[in-house]
Amino acid sequence: MSADWKLFLIRHAQSANNAKPDSERVPDPGITELGVEQAKLLASFIHRFEPTLLYCSPFLRSLQTLKPSASSLGLTPIIRQDLFEQGGCHRGFETGKRFAEPGMTRRELETHYSGWELDSRITEHGWNPLTEYETASQARLRAHEVRKWFDSEPRHATHRVAMMIHADFKVRLLESFLGIEDLDSHVVEPINTSISCLVKSNGKWQLDFWNHFHHLPDHLVSS
Repeated sequence: MSADWKLFLIRHAQSANNAKPDSERVPDPGITELGVEQAKLLASFIHRFEPTLLYCSPFLRSLQTLKPSASSLGLTPIIRQDLFEQGGCHRGFETGKRFAEPGMTRRELETHYSGWELDSRITEHGWNPLTEYETASQARLRAHEVRKWFDSEPRHATHRVAMMIHADFKVRLLESFLGIEDLDSHVVEPINTSISCLVKSNGKWQLDFWNHFHHLPDHLVSS
């Protein structure tokens, strides 16, 4: 058994929403042409970190980003329901006027991501469990639950785990794993397809590196 646990947190490639003003955003966008290039470069680079277990947010932009890397690594990703972005799947952009959307159904995910492992919590009603827009405080509680699950899963001690997730939830997880409150103003916003690494040694989680995006040339860097 490895003495250290490794967890790589990866932000998805540029989504259509990243490239639009808030008023034009949609509940579950795919990635842009620039994002496709970012995902390809990530796939050619990620093997350097030797991940052996892949988890993915159920949002389309995360699934599309991870697919080339999963193929390159020869690994079967696990779509985990609770790794979605802070706020959840929603329409609307004004405070008090954001409404929950269900997200893709189990059948849709099975059709488009055949062979990937699906969280049992994802149903034919969609993956999003929320009935209203999720606040930062609620997202922090969810991040704590993810951290508790991660720490309690024995196989994580023998795997180098990568999670394809999102900018805000990446920070929420960082807060939970490090036991630090409200890091929003203390860390730079993760670049699309950037990789961050947490290491657990002697029972304590530490940040190894944050926001690594050296696989991207300057013209493909976006946030």
